[in-house]
Amino acid sequence: MLDIKRLRVLKEVVEAGSVSAAAAALNFTPSAVSQQIATLERETGTVLLEHAGRGVRPTAAAILLCDHTARVLAAVDEAEDALAALRAGHTGRVRVGAFPTAGASLVPQALAAFERRLPNVWLDLVVVETDEALASLRDGSIDIAVVIEGPPDEPWSDGLCRQHLLSDPFRVVLPRDHPMASHRAVDLSTLAQDRWVGISTCPGYCQQVATEACRQAGFVPLFGLEADEYPTAQAFVAAGLGVMLAPLLALGHAVHNGVVVRRVKGGQPTREVWAVTRPALADLLPVRAMLDELHSSARRFITTRD
Repeated sequence: MLDIKRLRVLKEVVEAGSVSAAAAALNFTPSAVSQQIATLERETGTVLLEHAGRGVRPTAAAILLCDHTARVLAAVDEAEDALAALRAGHTGRVRVGAFPTAGASLVPQALAAFERRLPNVWLDLVVVETDEALASLRDGSIDIAVVIEGPPDEPWSDGLCRQHLLSDPFRVVLPRDHPMASHRAVDLSTLAQDRWVGISTCPGYCQQVATEACRQAGFVPLFGLEADEYPTAQAFVAAGLGVMLAPLLALGHAVHNGVVVRRVKGGQPTREVWAVTRPALADLLPVRAMLDELHSSARRFITTRD
């Protein structure tokens, strides 16, 4: 394989017309330039320069190599400029995967702020559940995963880089005519005889939290209905078909007119929201910028909704 540094030296000699002039331009010694040319001649198996008076004259092989070298060097310069632009956040792409309720409430504001900050970086968003998002992150399909995982003090051993975004508190959602609807905070034990509405698409990170909170209050909730998503679940509650626990992100800014949302009295159940990326991406400016905007969006959400 031809050495690009030696090709660069040959191009300089041909353009300068002599070894000494090329050495001065390259800040080399004439001996070093001659050694580079001699090595290149051995590698190519051909004579590249002929003596011509006090200078040198390129052979046909040297002219051919110089023509190709000019294109190679131009491509290298273009690649270096593109890489510098990517590192500076002037170009590139950031692919984000987020679980559905974050994709509807937390992530949009972060994406909008990111676009204002780095308008030339292309954004992709896919809405996927936590397990699929982490798998896509590992196989390189996305760059950042917004997921629900364990508490901040839980050890991780998968080598991914995690940043905690927020603890998403659960709220009691009741029909407006429910006996506990007038209370500012609800003791879950008072709902032991109620029918509960569950979420079938989020059993591990949502319904499990709700079930555990009820168990700590001294009862096992009776799930009479299940919905695929929280807006449907809210409609069930509004119709008087049950009560539920829902995280703030799931309620977002669209609370059904037929329900009231109340705090849990005593211990507040939460789910933990994280932004996860791969170590190789963690220091890239666009990735850092997106993580910053996700943090800012999380702070704004809790401030305005908690």
